[in-house]
Order: sequence, then C-alpha cells, then structure tokens
Amino acid sequence: MMMSRTVKGYLFSILSAVVFGSLPAIAKLIYAEGLNPLSLVFFRNALAVPVLFGILRWKKISLRLTRRQAVQLCPIGLLCGLITPGLLFLSYVYISSGMATTIHFSYPVFVLLGCALFFRDRITPVRALCVLSCTAGILLFYTPGESANLFGMAIAFISGITYAAYIIALYRSCLREISPFLFSFYMCLESAVLLLAGLLLAGQFTLPATALGWFATLGLAVAASIVGVVLFQIGVSLIGPQNASILSTFEPITSITLGVLIYREPFGLKTALGAGLILLAVTLLSLAEKRKGSPVAES
Repeated sequence: MMMSRTVKGYLFSILSAVVFGSLPAIAKLIYAEGLNPLSLVFFRNALAVPVLFGILRWKKISLRLTRRQAVQLCPIGLLCGLITPGLLFLSYVYISSGMATTIHFSYPVFVLLGCALFFRDRITPVRALCVLSCTAGILLFYTPGESANLFGMAIAFISGITYAAYIIALYRSCLREISPFLFSFYMCLESAVLLLAGLLLAGQFTLPATALGWFATLGLAVAASIVGVVLFQIGVSLIGPQNASILSTFEPITSITLGVLIYREPFGLKTALGAGLILLAVTLLSLAEKRKGSPVAES
C-alpha cells in the first residue's frame, strides 16, 4: 500500500527535524575527538561544498548570480553559515545540547519581534502570549549561581536572534528567487574561506585526532547541509511550509532525548516545563501564522 502525499510530507518533515536534532550529540562526540567549535563549523561548511557542487552540476543549475544577488548573499550567508552555527555549537560546550537547541528554537518569536520592531507588524494577543510563554520557558532554564549556565544560555539565545535576522533578511531579499542548493553552496563556500583564514591567523585551527572524529565530522557536514535540508524541502513541497515548520518541534525533542540517553544530561521537572513552554509558544505561533504567509510561518 502506497503512502499518500500528506503522510510522506509528515514523515520527511519529522525525519528532517530528527536529523537536525541529532547534530548536537554528534558535535559533542567530535569535540571529544579534538575539534573546537569554530573548526567544526569550518568543516561543516567546507565538506559540504563539493557535495553541493555535484548536486548543482547534476541538476544543471547555473552558478551565476546577479550583482544584486551577490551583494545580498554576503551578509545573509554569513548569518546562516558562520555566525549562527558558530554561536550554537559553542553553547554546547557550556550547557546541555537539549537546552541549547530548545533555546535556539525560540527563533520564530524573535522573527515576530523583529518584524514588529522594524516593519511595524501588529502584535496580536496570540503573538503576545507566545512571547510571554517563550520568555518564561527560557527563564526556567537558568540556575542561579552558575555562570557557565548563564553564559551558555546567552550564547544559545543570541544564536536564535541571529537566525531570526537571517530569516527576515532572506524573506525580504532577492535570494528567495534562486535555488536553495545554489544559496547553500555559496553560503558554505564563503563561510569556509573566512573561517579558515580567521582560525589560521588566530592559531585556533584544529583537526580531528582520530578516524572516528573524521567520520563523525563528515557525517555532521552531510547531515546538516544536505540530508536535513533536502528532507525538509521535500516535506515543504508535500504539506506546505507551515505544517513542516510545526513538525520541526521534533528537533529540540530529539536533542533533549539523545542528550539524556547518551550523555546523561540532567532533565528535571523545571527543565521539562521550560522546554514545554518554548515548544508551546513556537507551535501556537506557527498555527496562528499558518494562513498569513509571514516569515514566521515560512521559517
């Protein structure tokens, strides 16, 4: 019996979220094998470049960009390819992967606030409730007296803000007109070149110390830049961006589950309540924006 388009869309969207939710657990394994967070971001981008190039050749997509597209791609690509993953991967060093992913996943609320602040979008009662729920959830993660906990939370929080800035900028740019694979190719290439130069100048470039480290690094790069993206795109094409975005809540759920099972990360009632409030805010916001076609719904 063949699956319907809707069932396939739900399945691919959930699988995409599971892939992205698994990245923090893989990242912690790679750190133990000798790589620092920024070097990992470099390899995530660099190893994806030849794969993306092959996909572009296979799909016969031109590498050409207009001057306007090239100018806009530089800052937007850095937000998505370097700044956001750099901050998020760094936060894994200080707080649990589940906590970091859940805090970062509050980015739809930051998209909402950004649109309200800079483009005068209206704050409805439902939107205000989502903001309050998300804020309360993040505050529940904080443990008084633990500076590392606060620092890690701040980094994850900022990563959500930078990702929201990327979504808003992309939504209002001409880059929406080009292939996602072409955007990813130039984003990864730009971020890899700049990161390598910066790491070498700072003397902070590291390599995996073992074959396991190399294998995990390659796996993370392909999963983050190819597998997860393609699965999500298929899901969006089958069930729409709003439904696919709602199912993305499986991402922090996967991160929390793997962190507890593999690394024995703490997960008590307070943490569960905080994660629940954030996921509730994101889900309610996605449902509220479902028919409006806003960047929140399409993120």
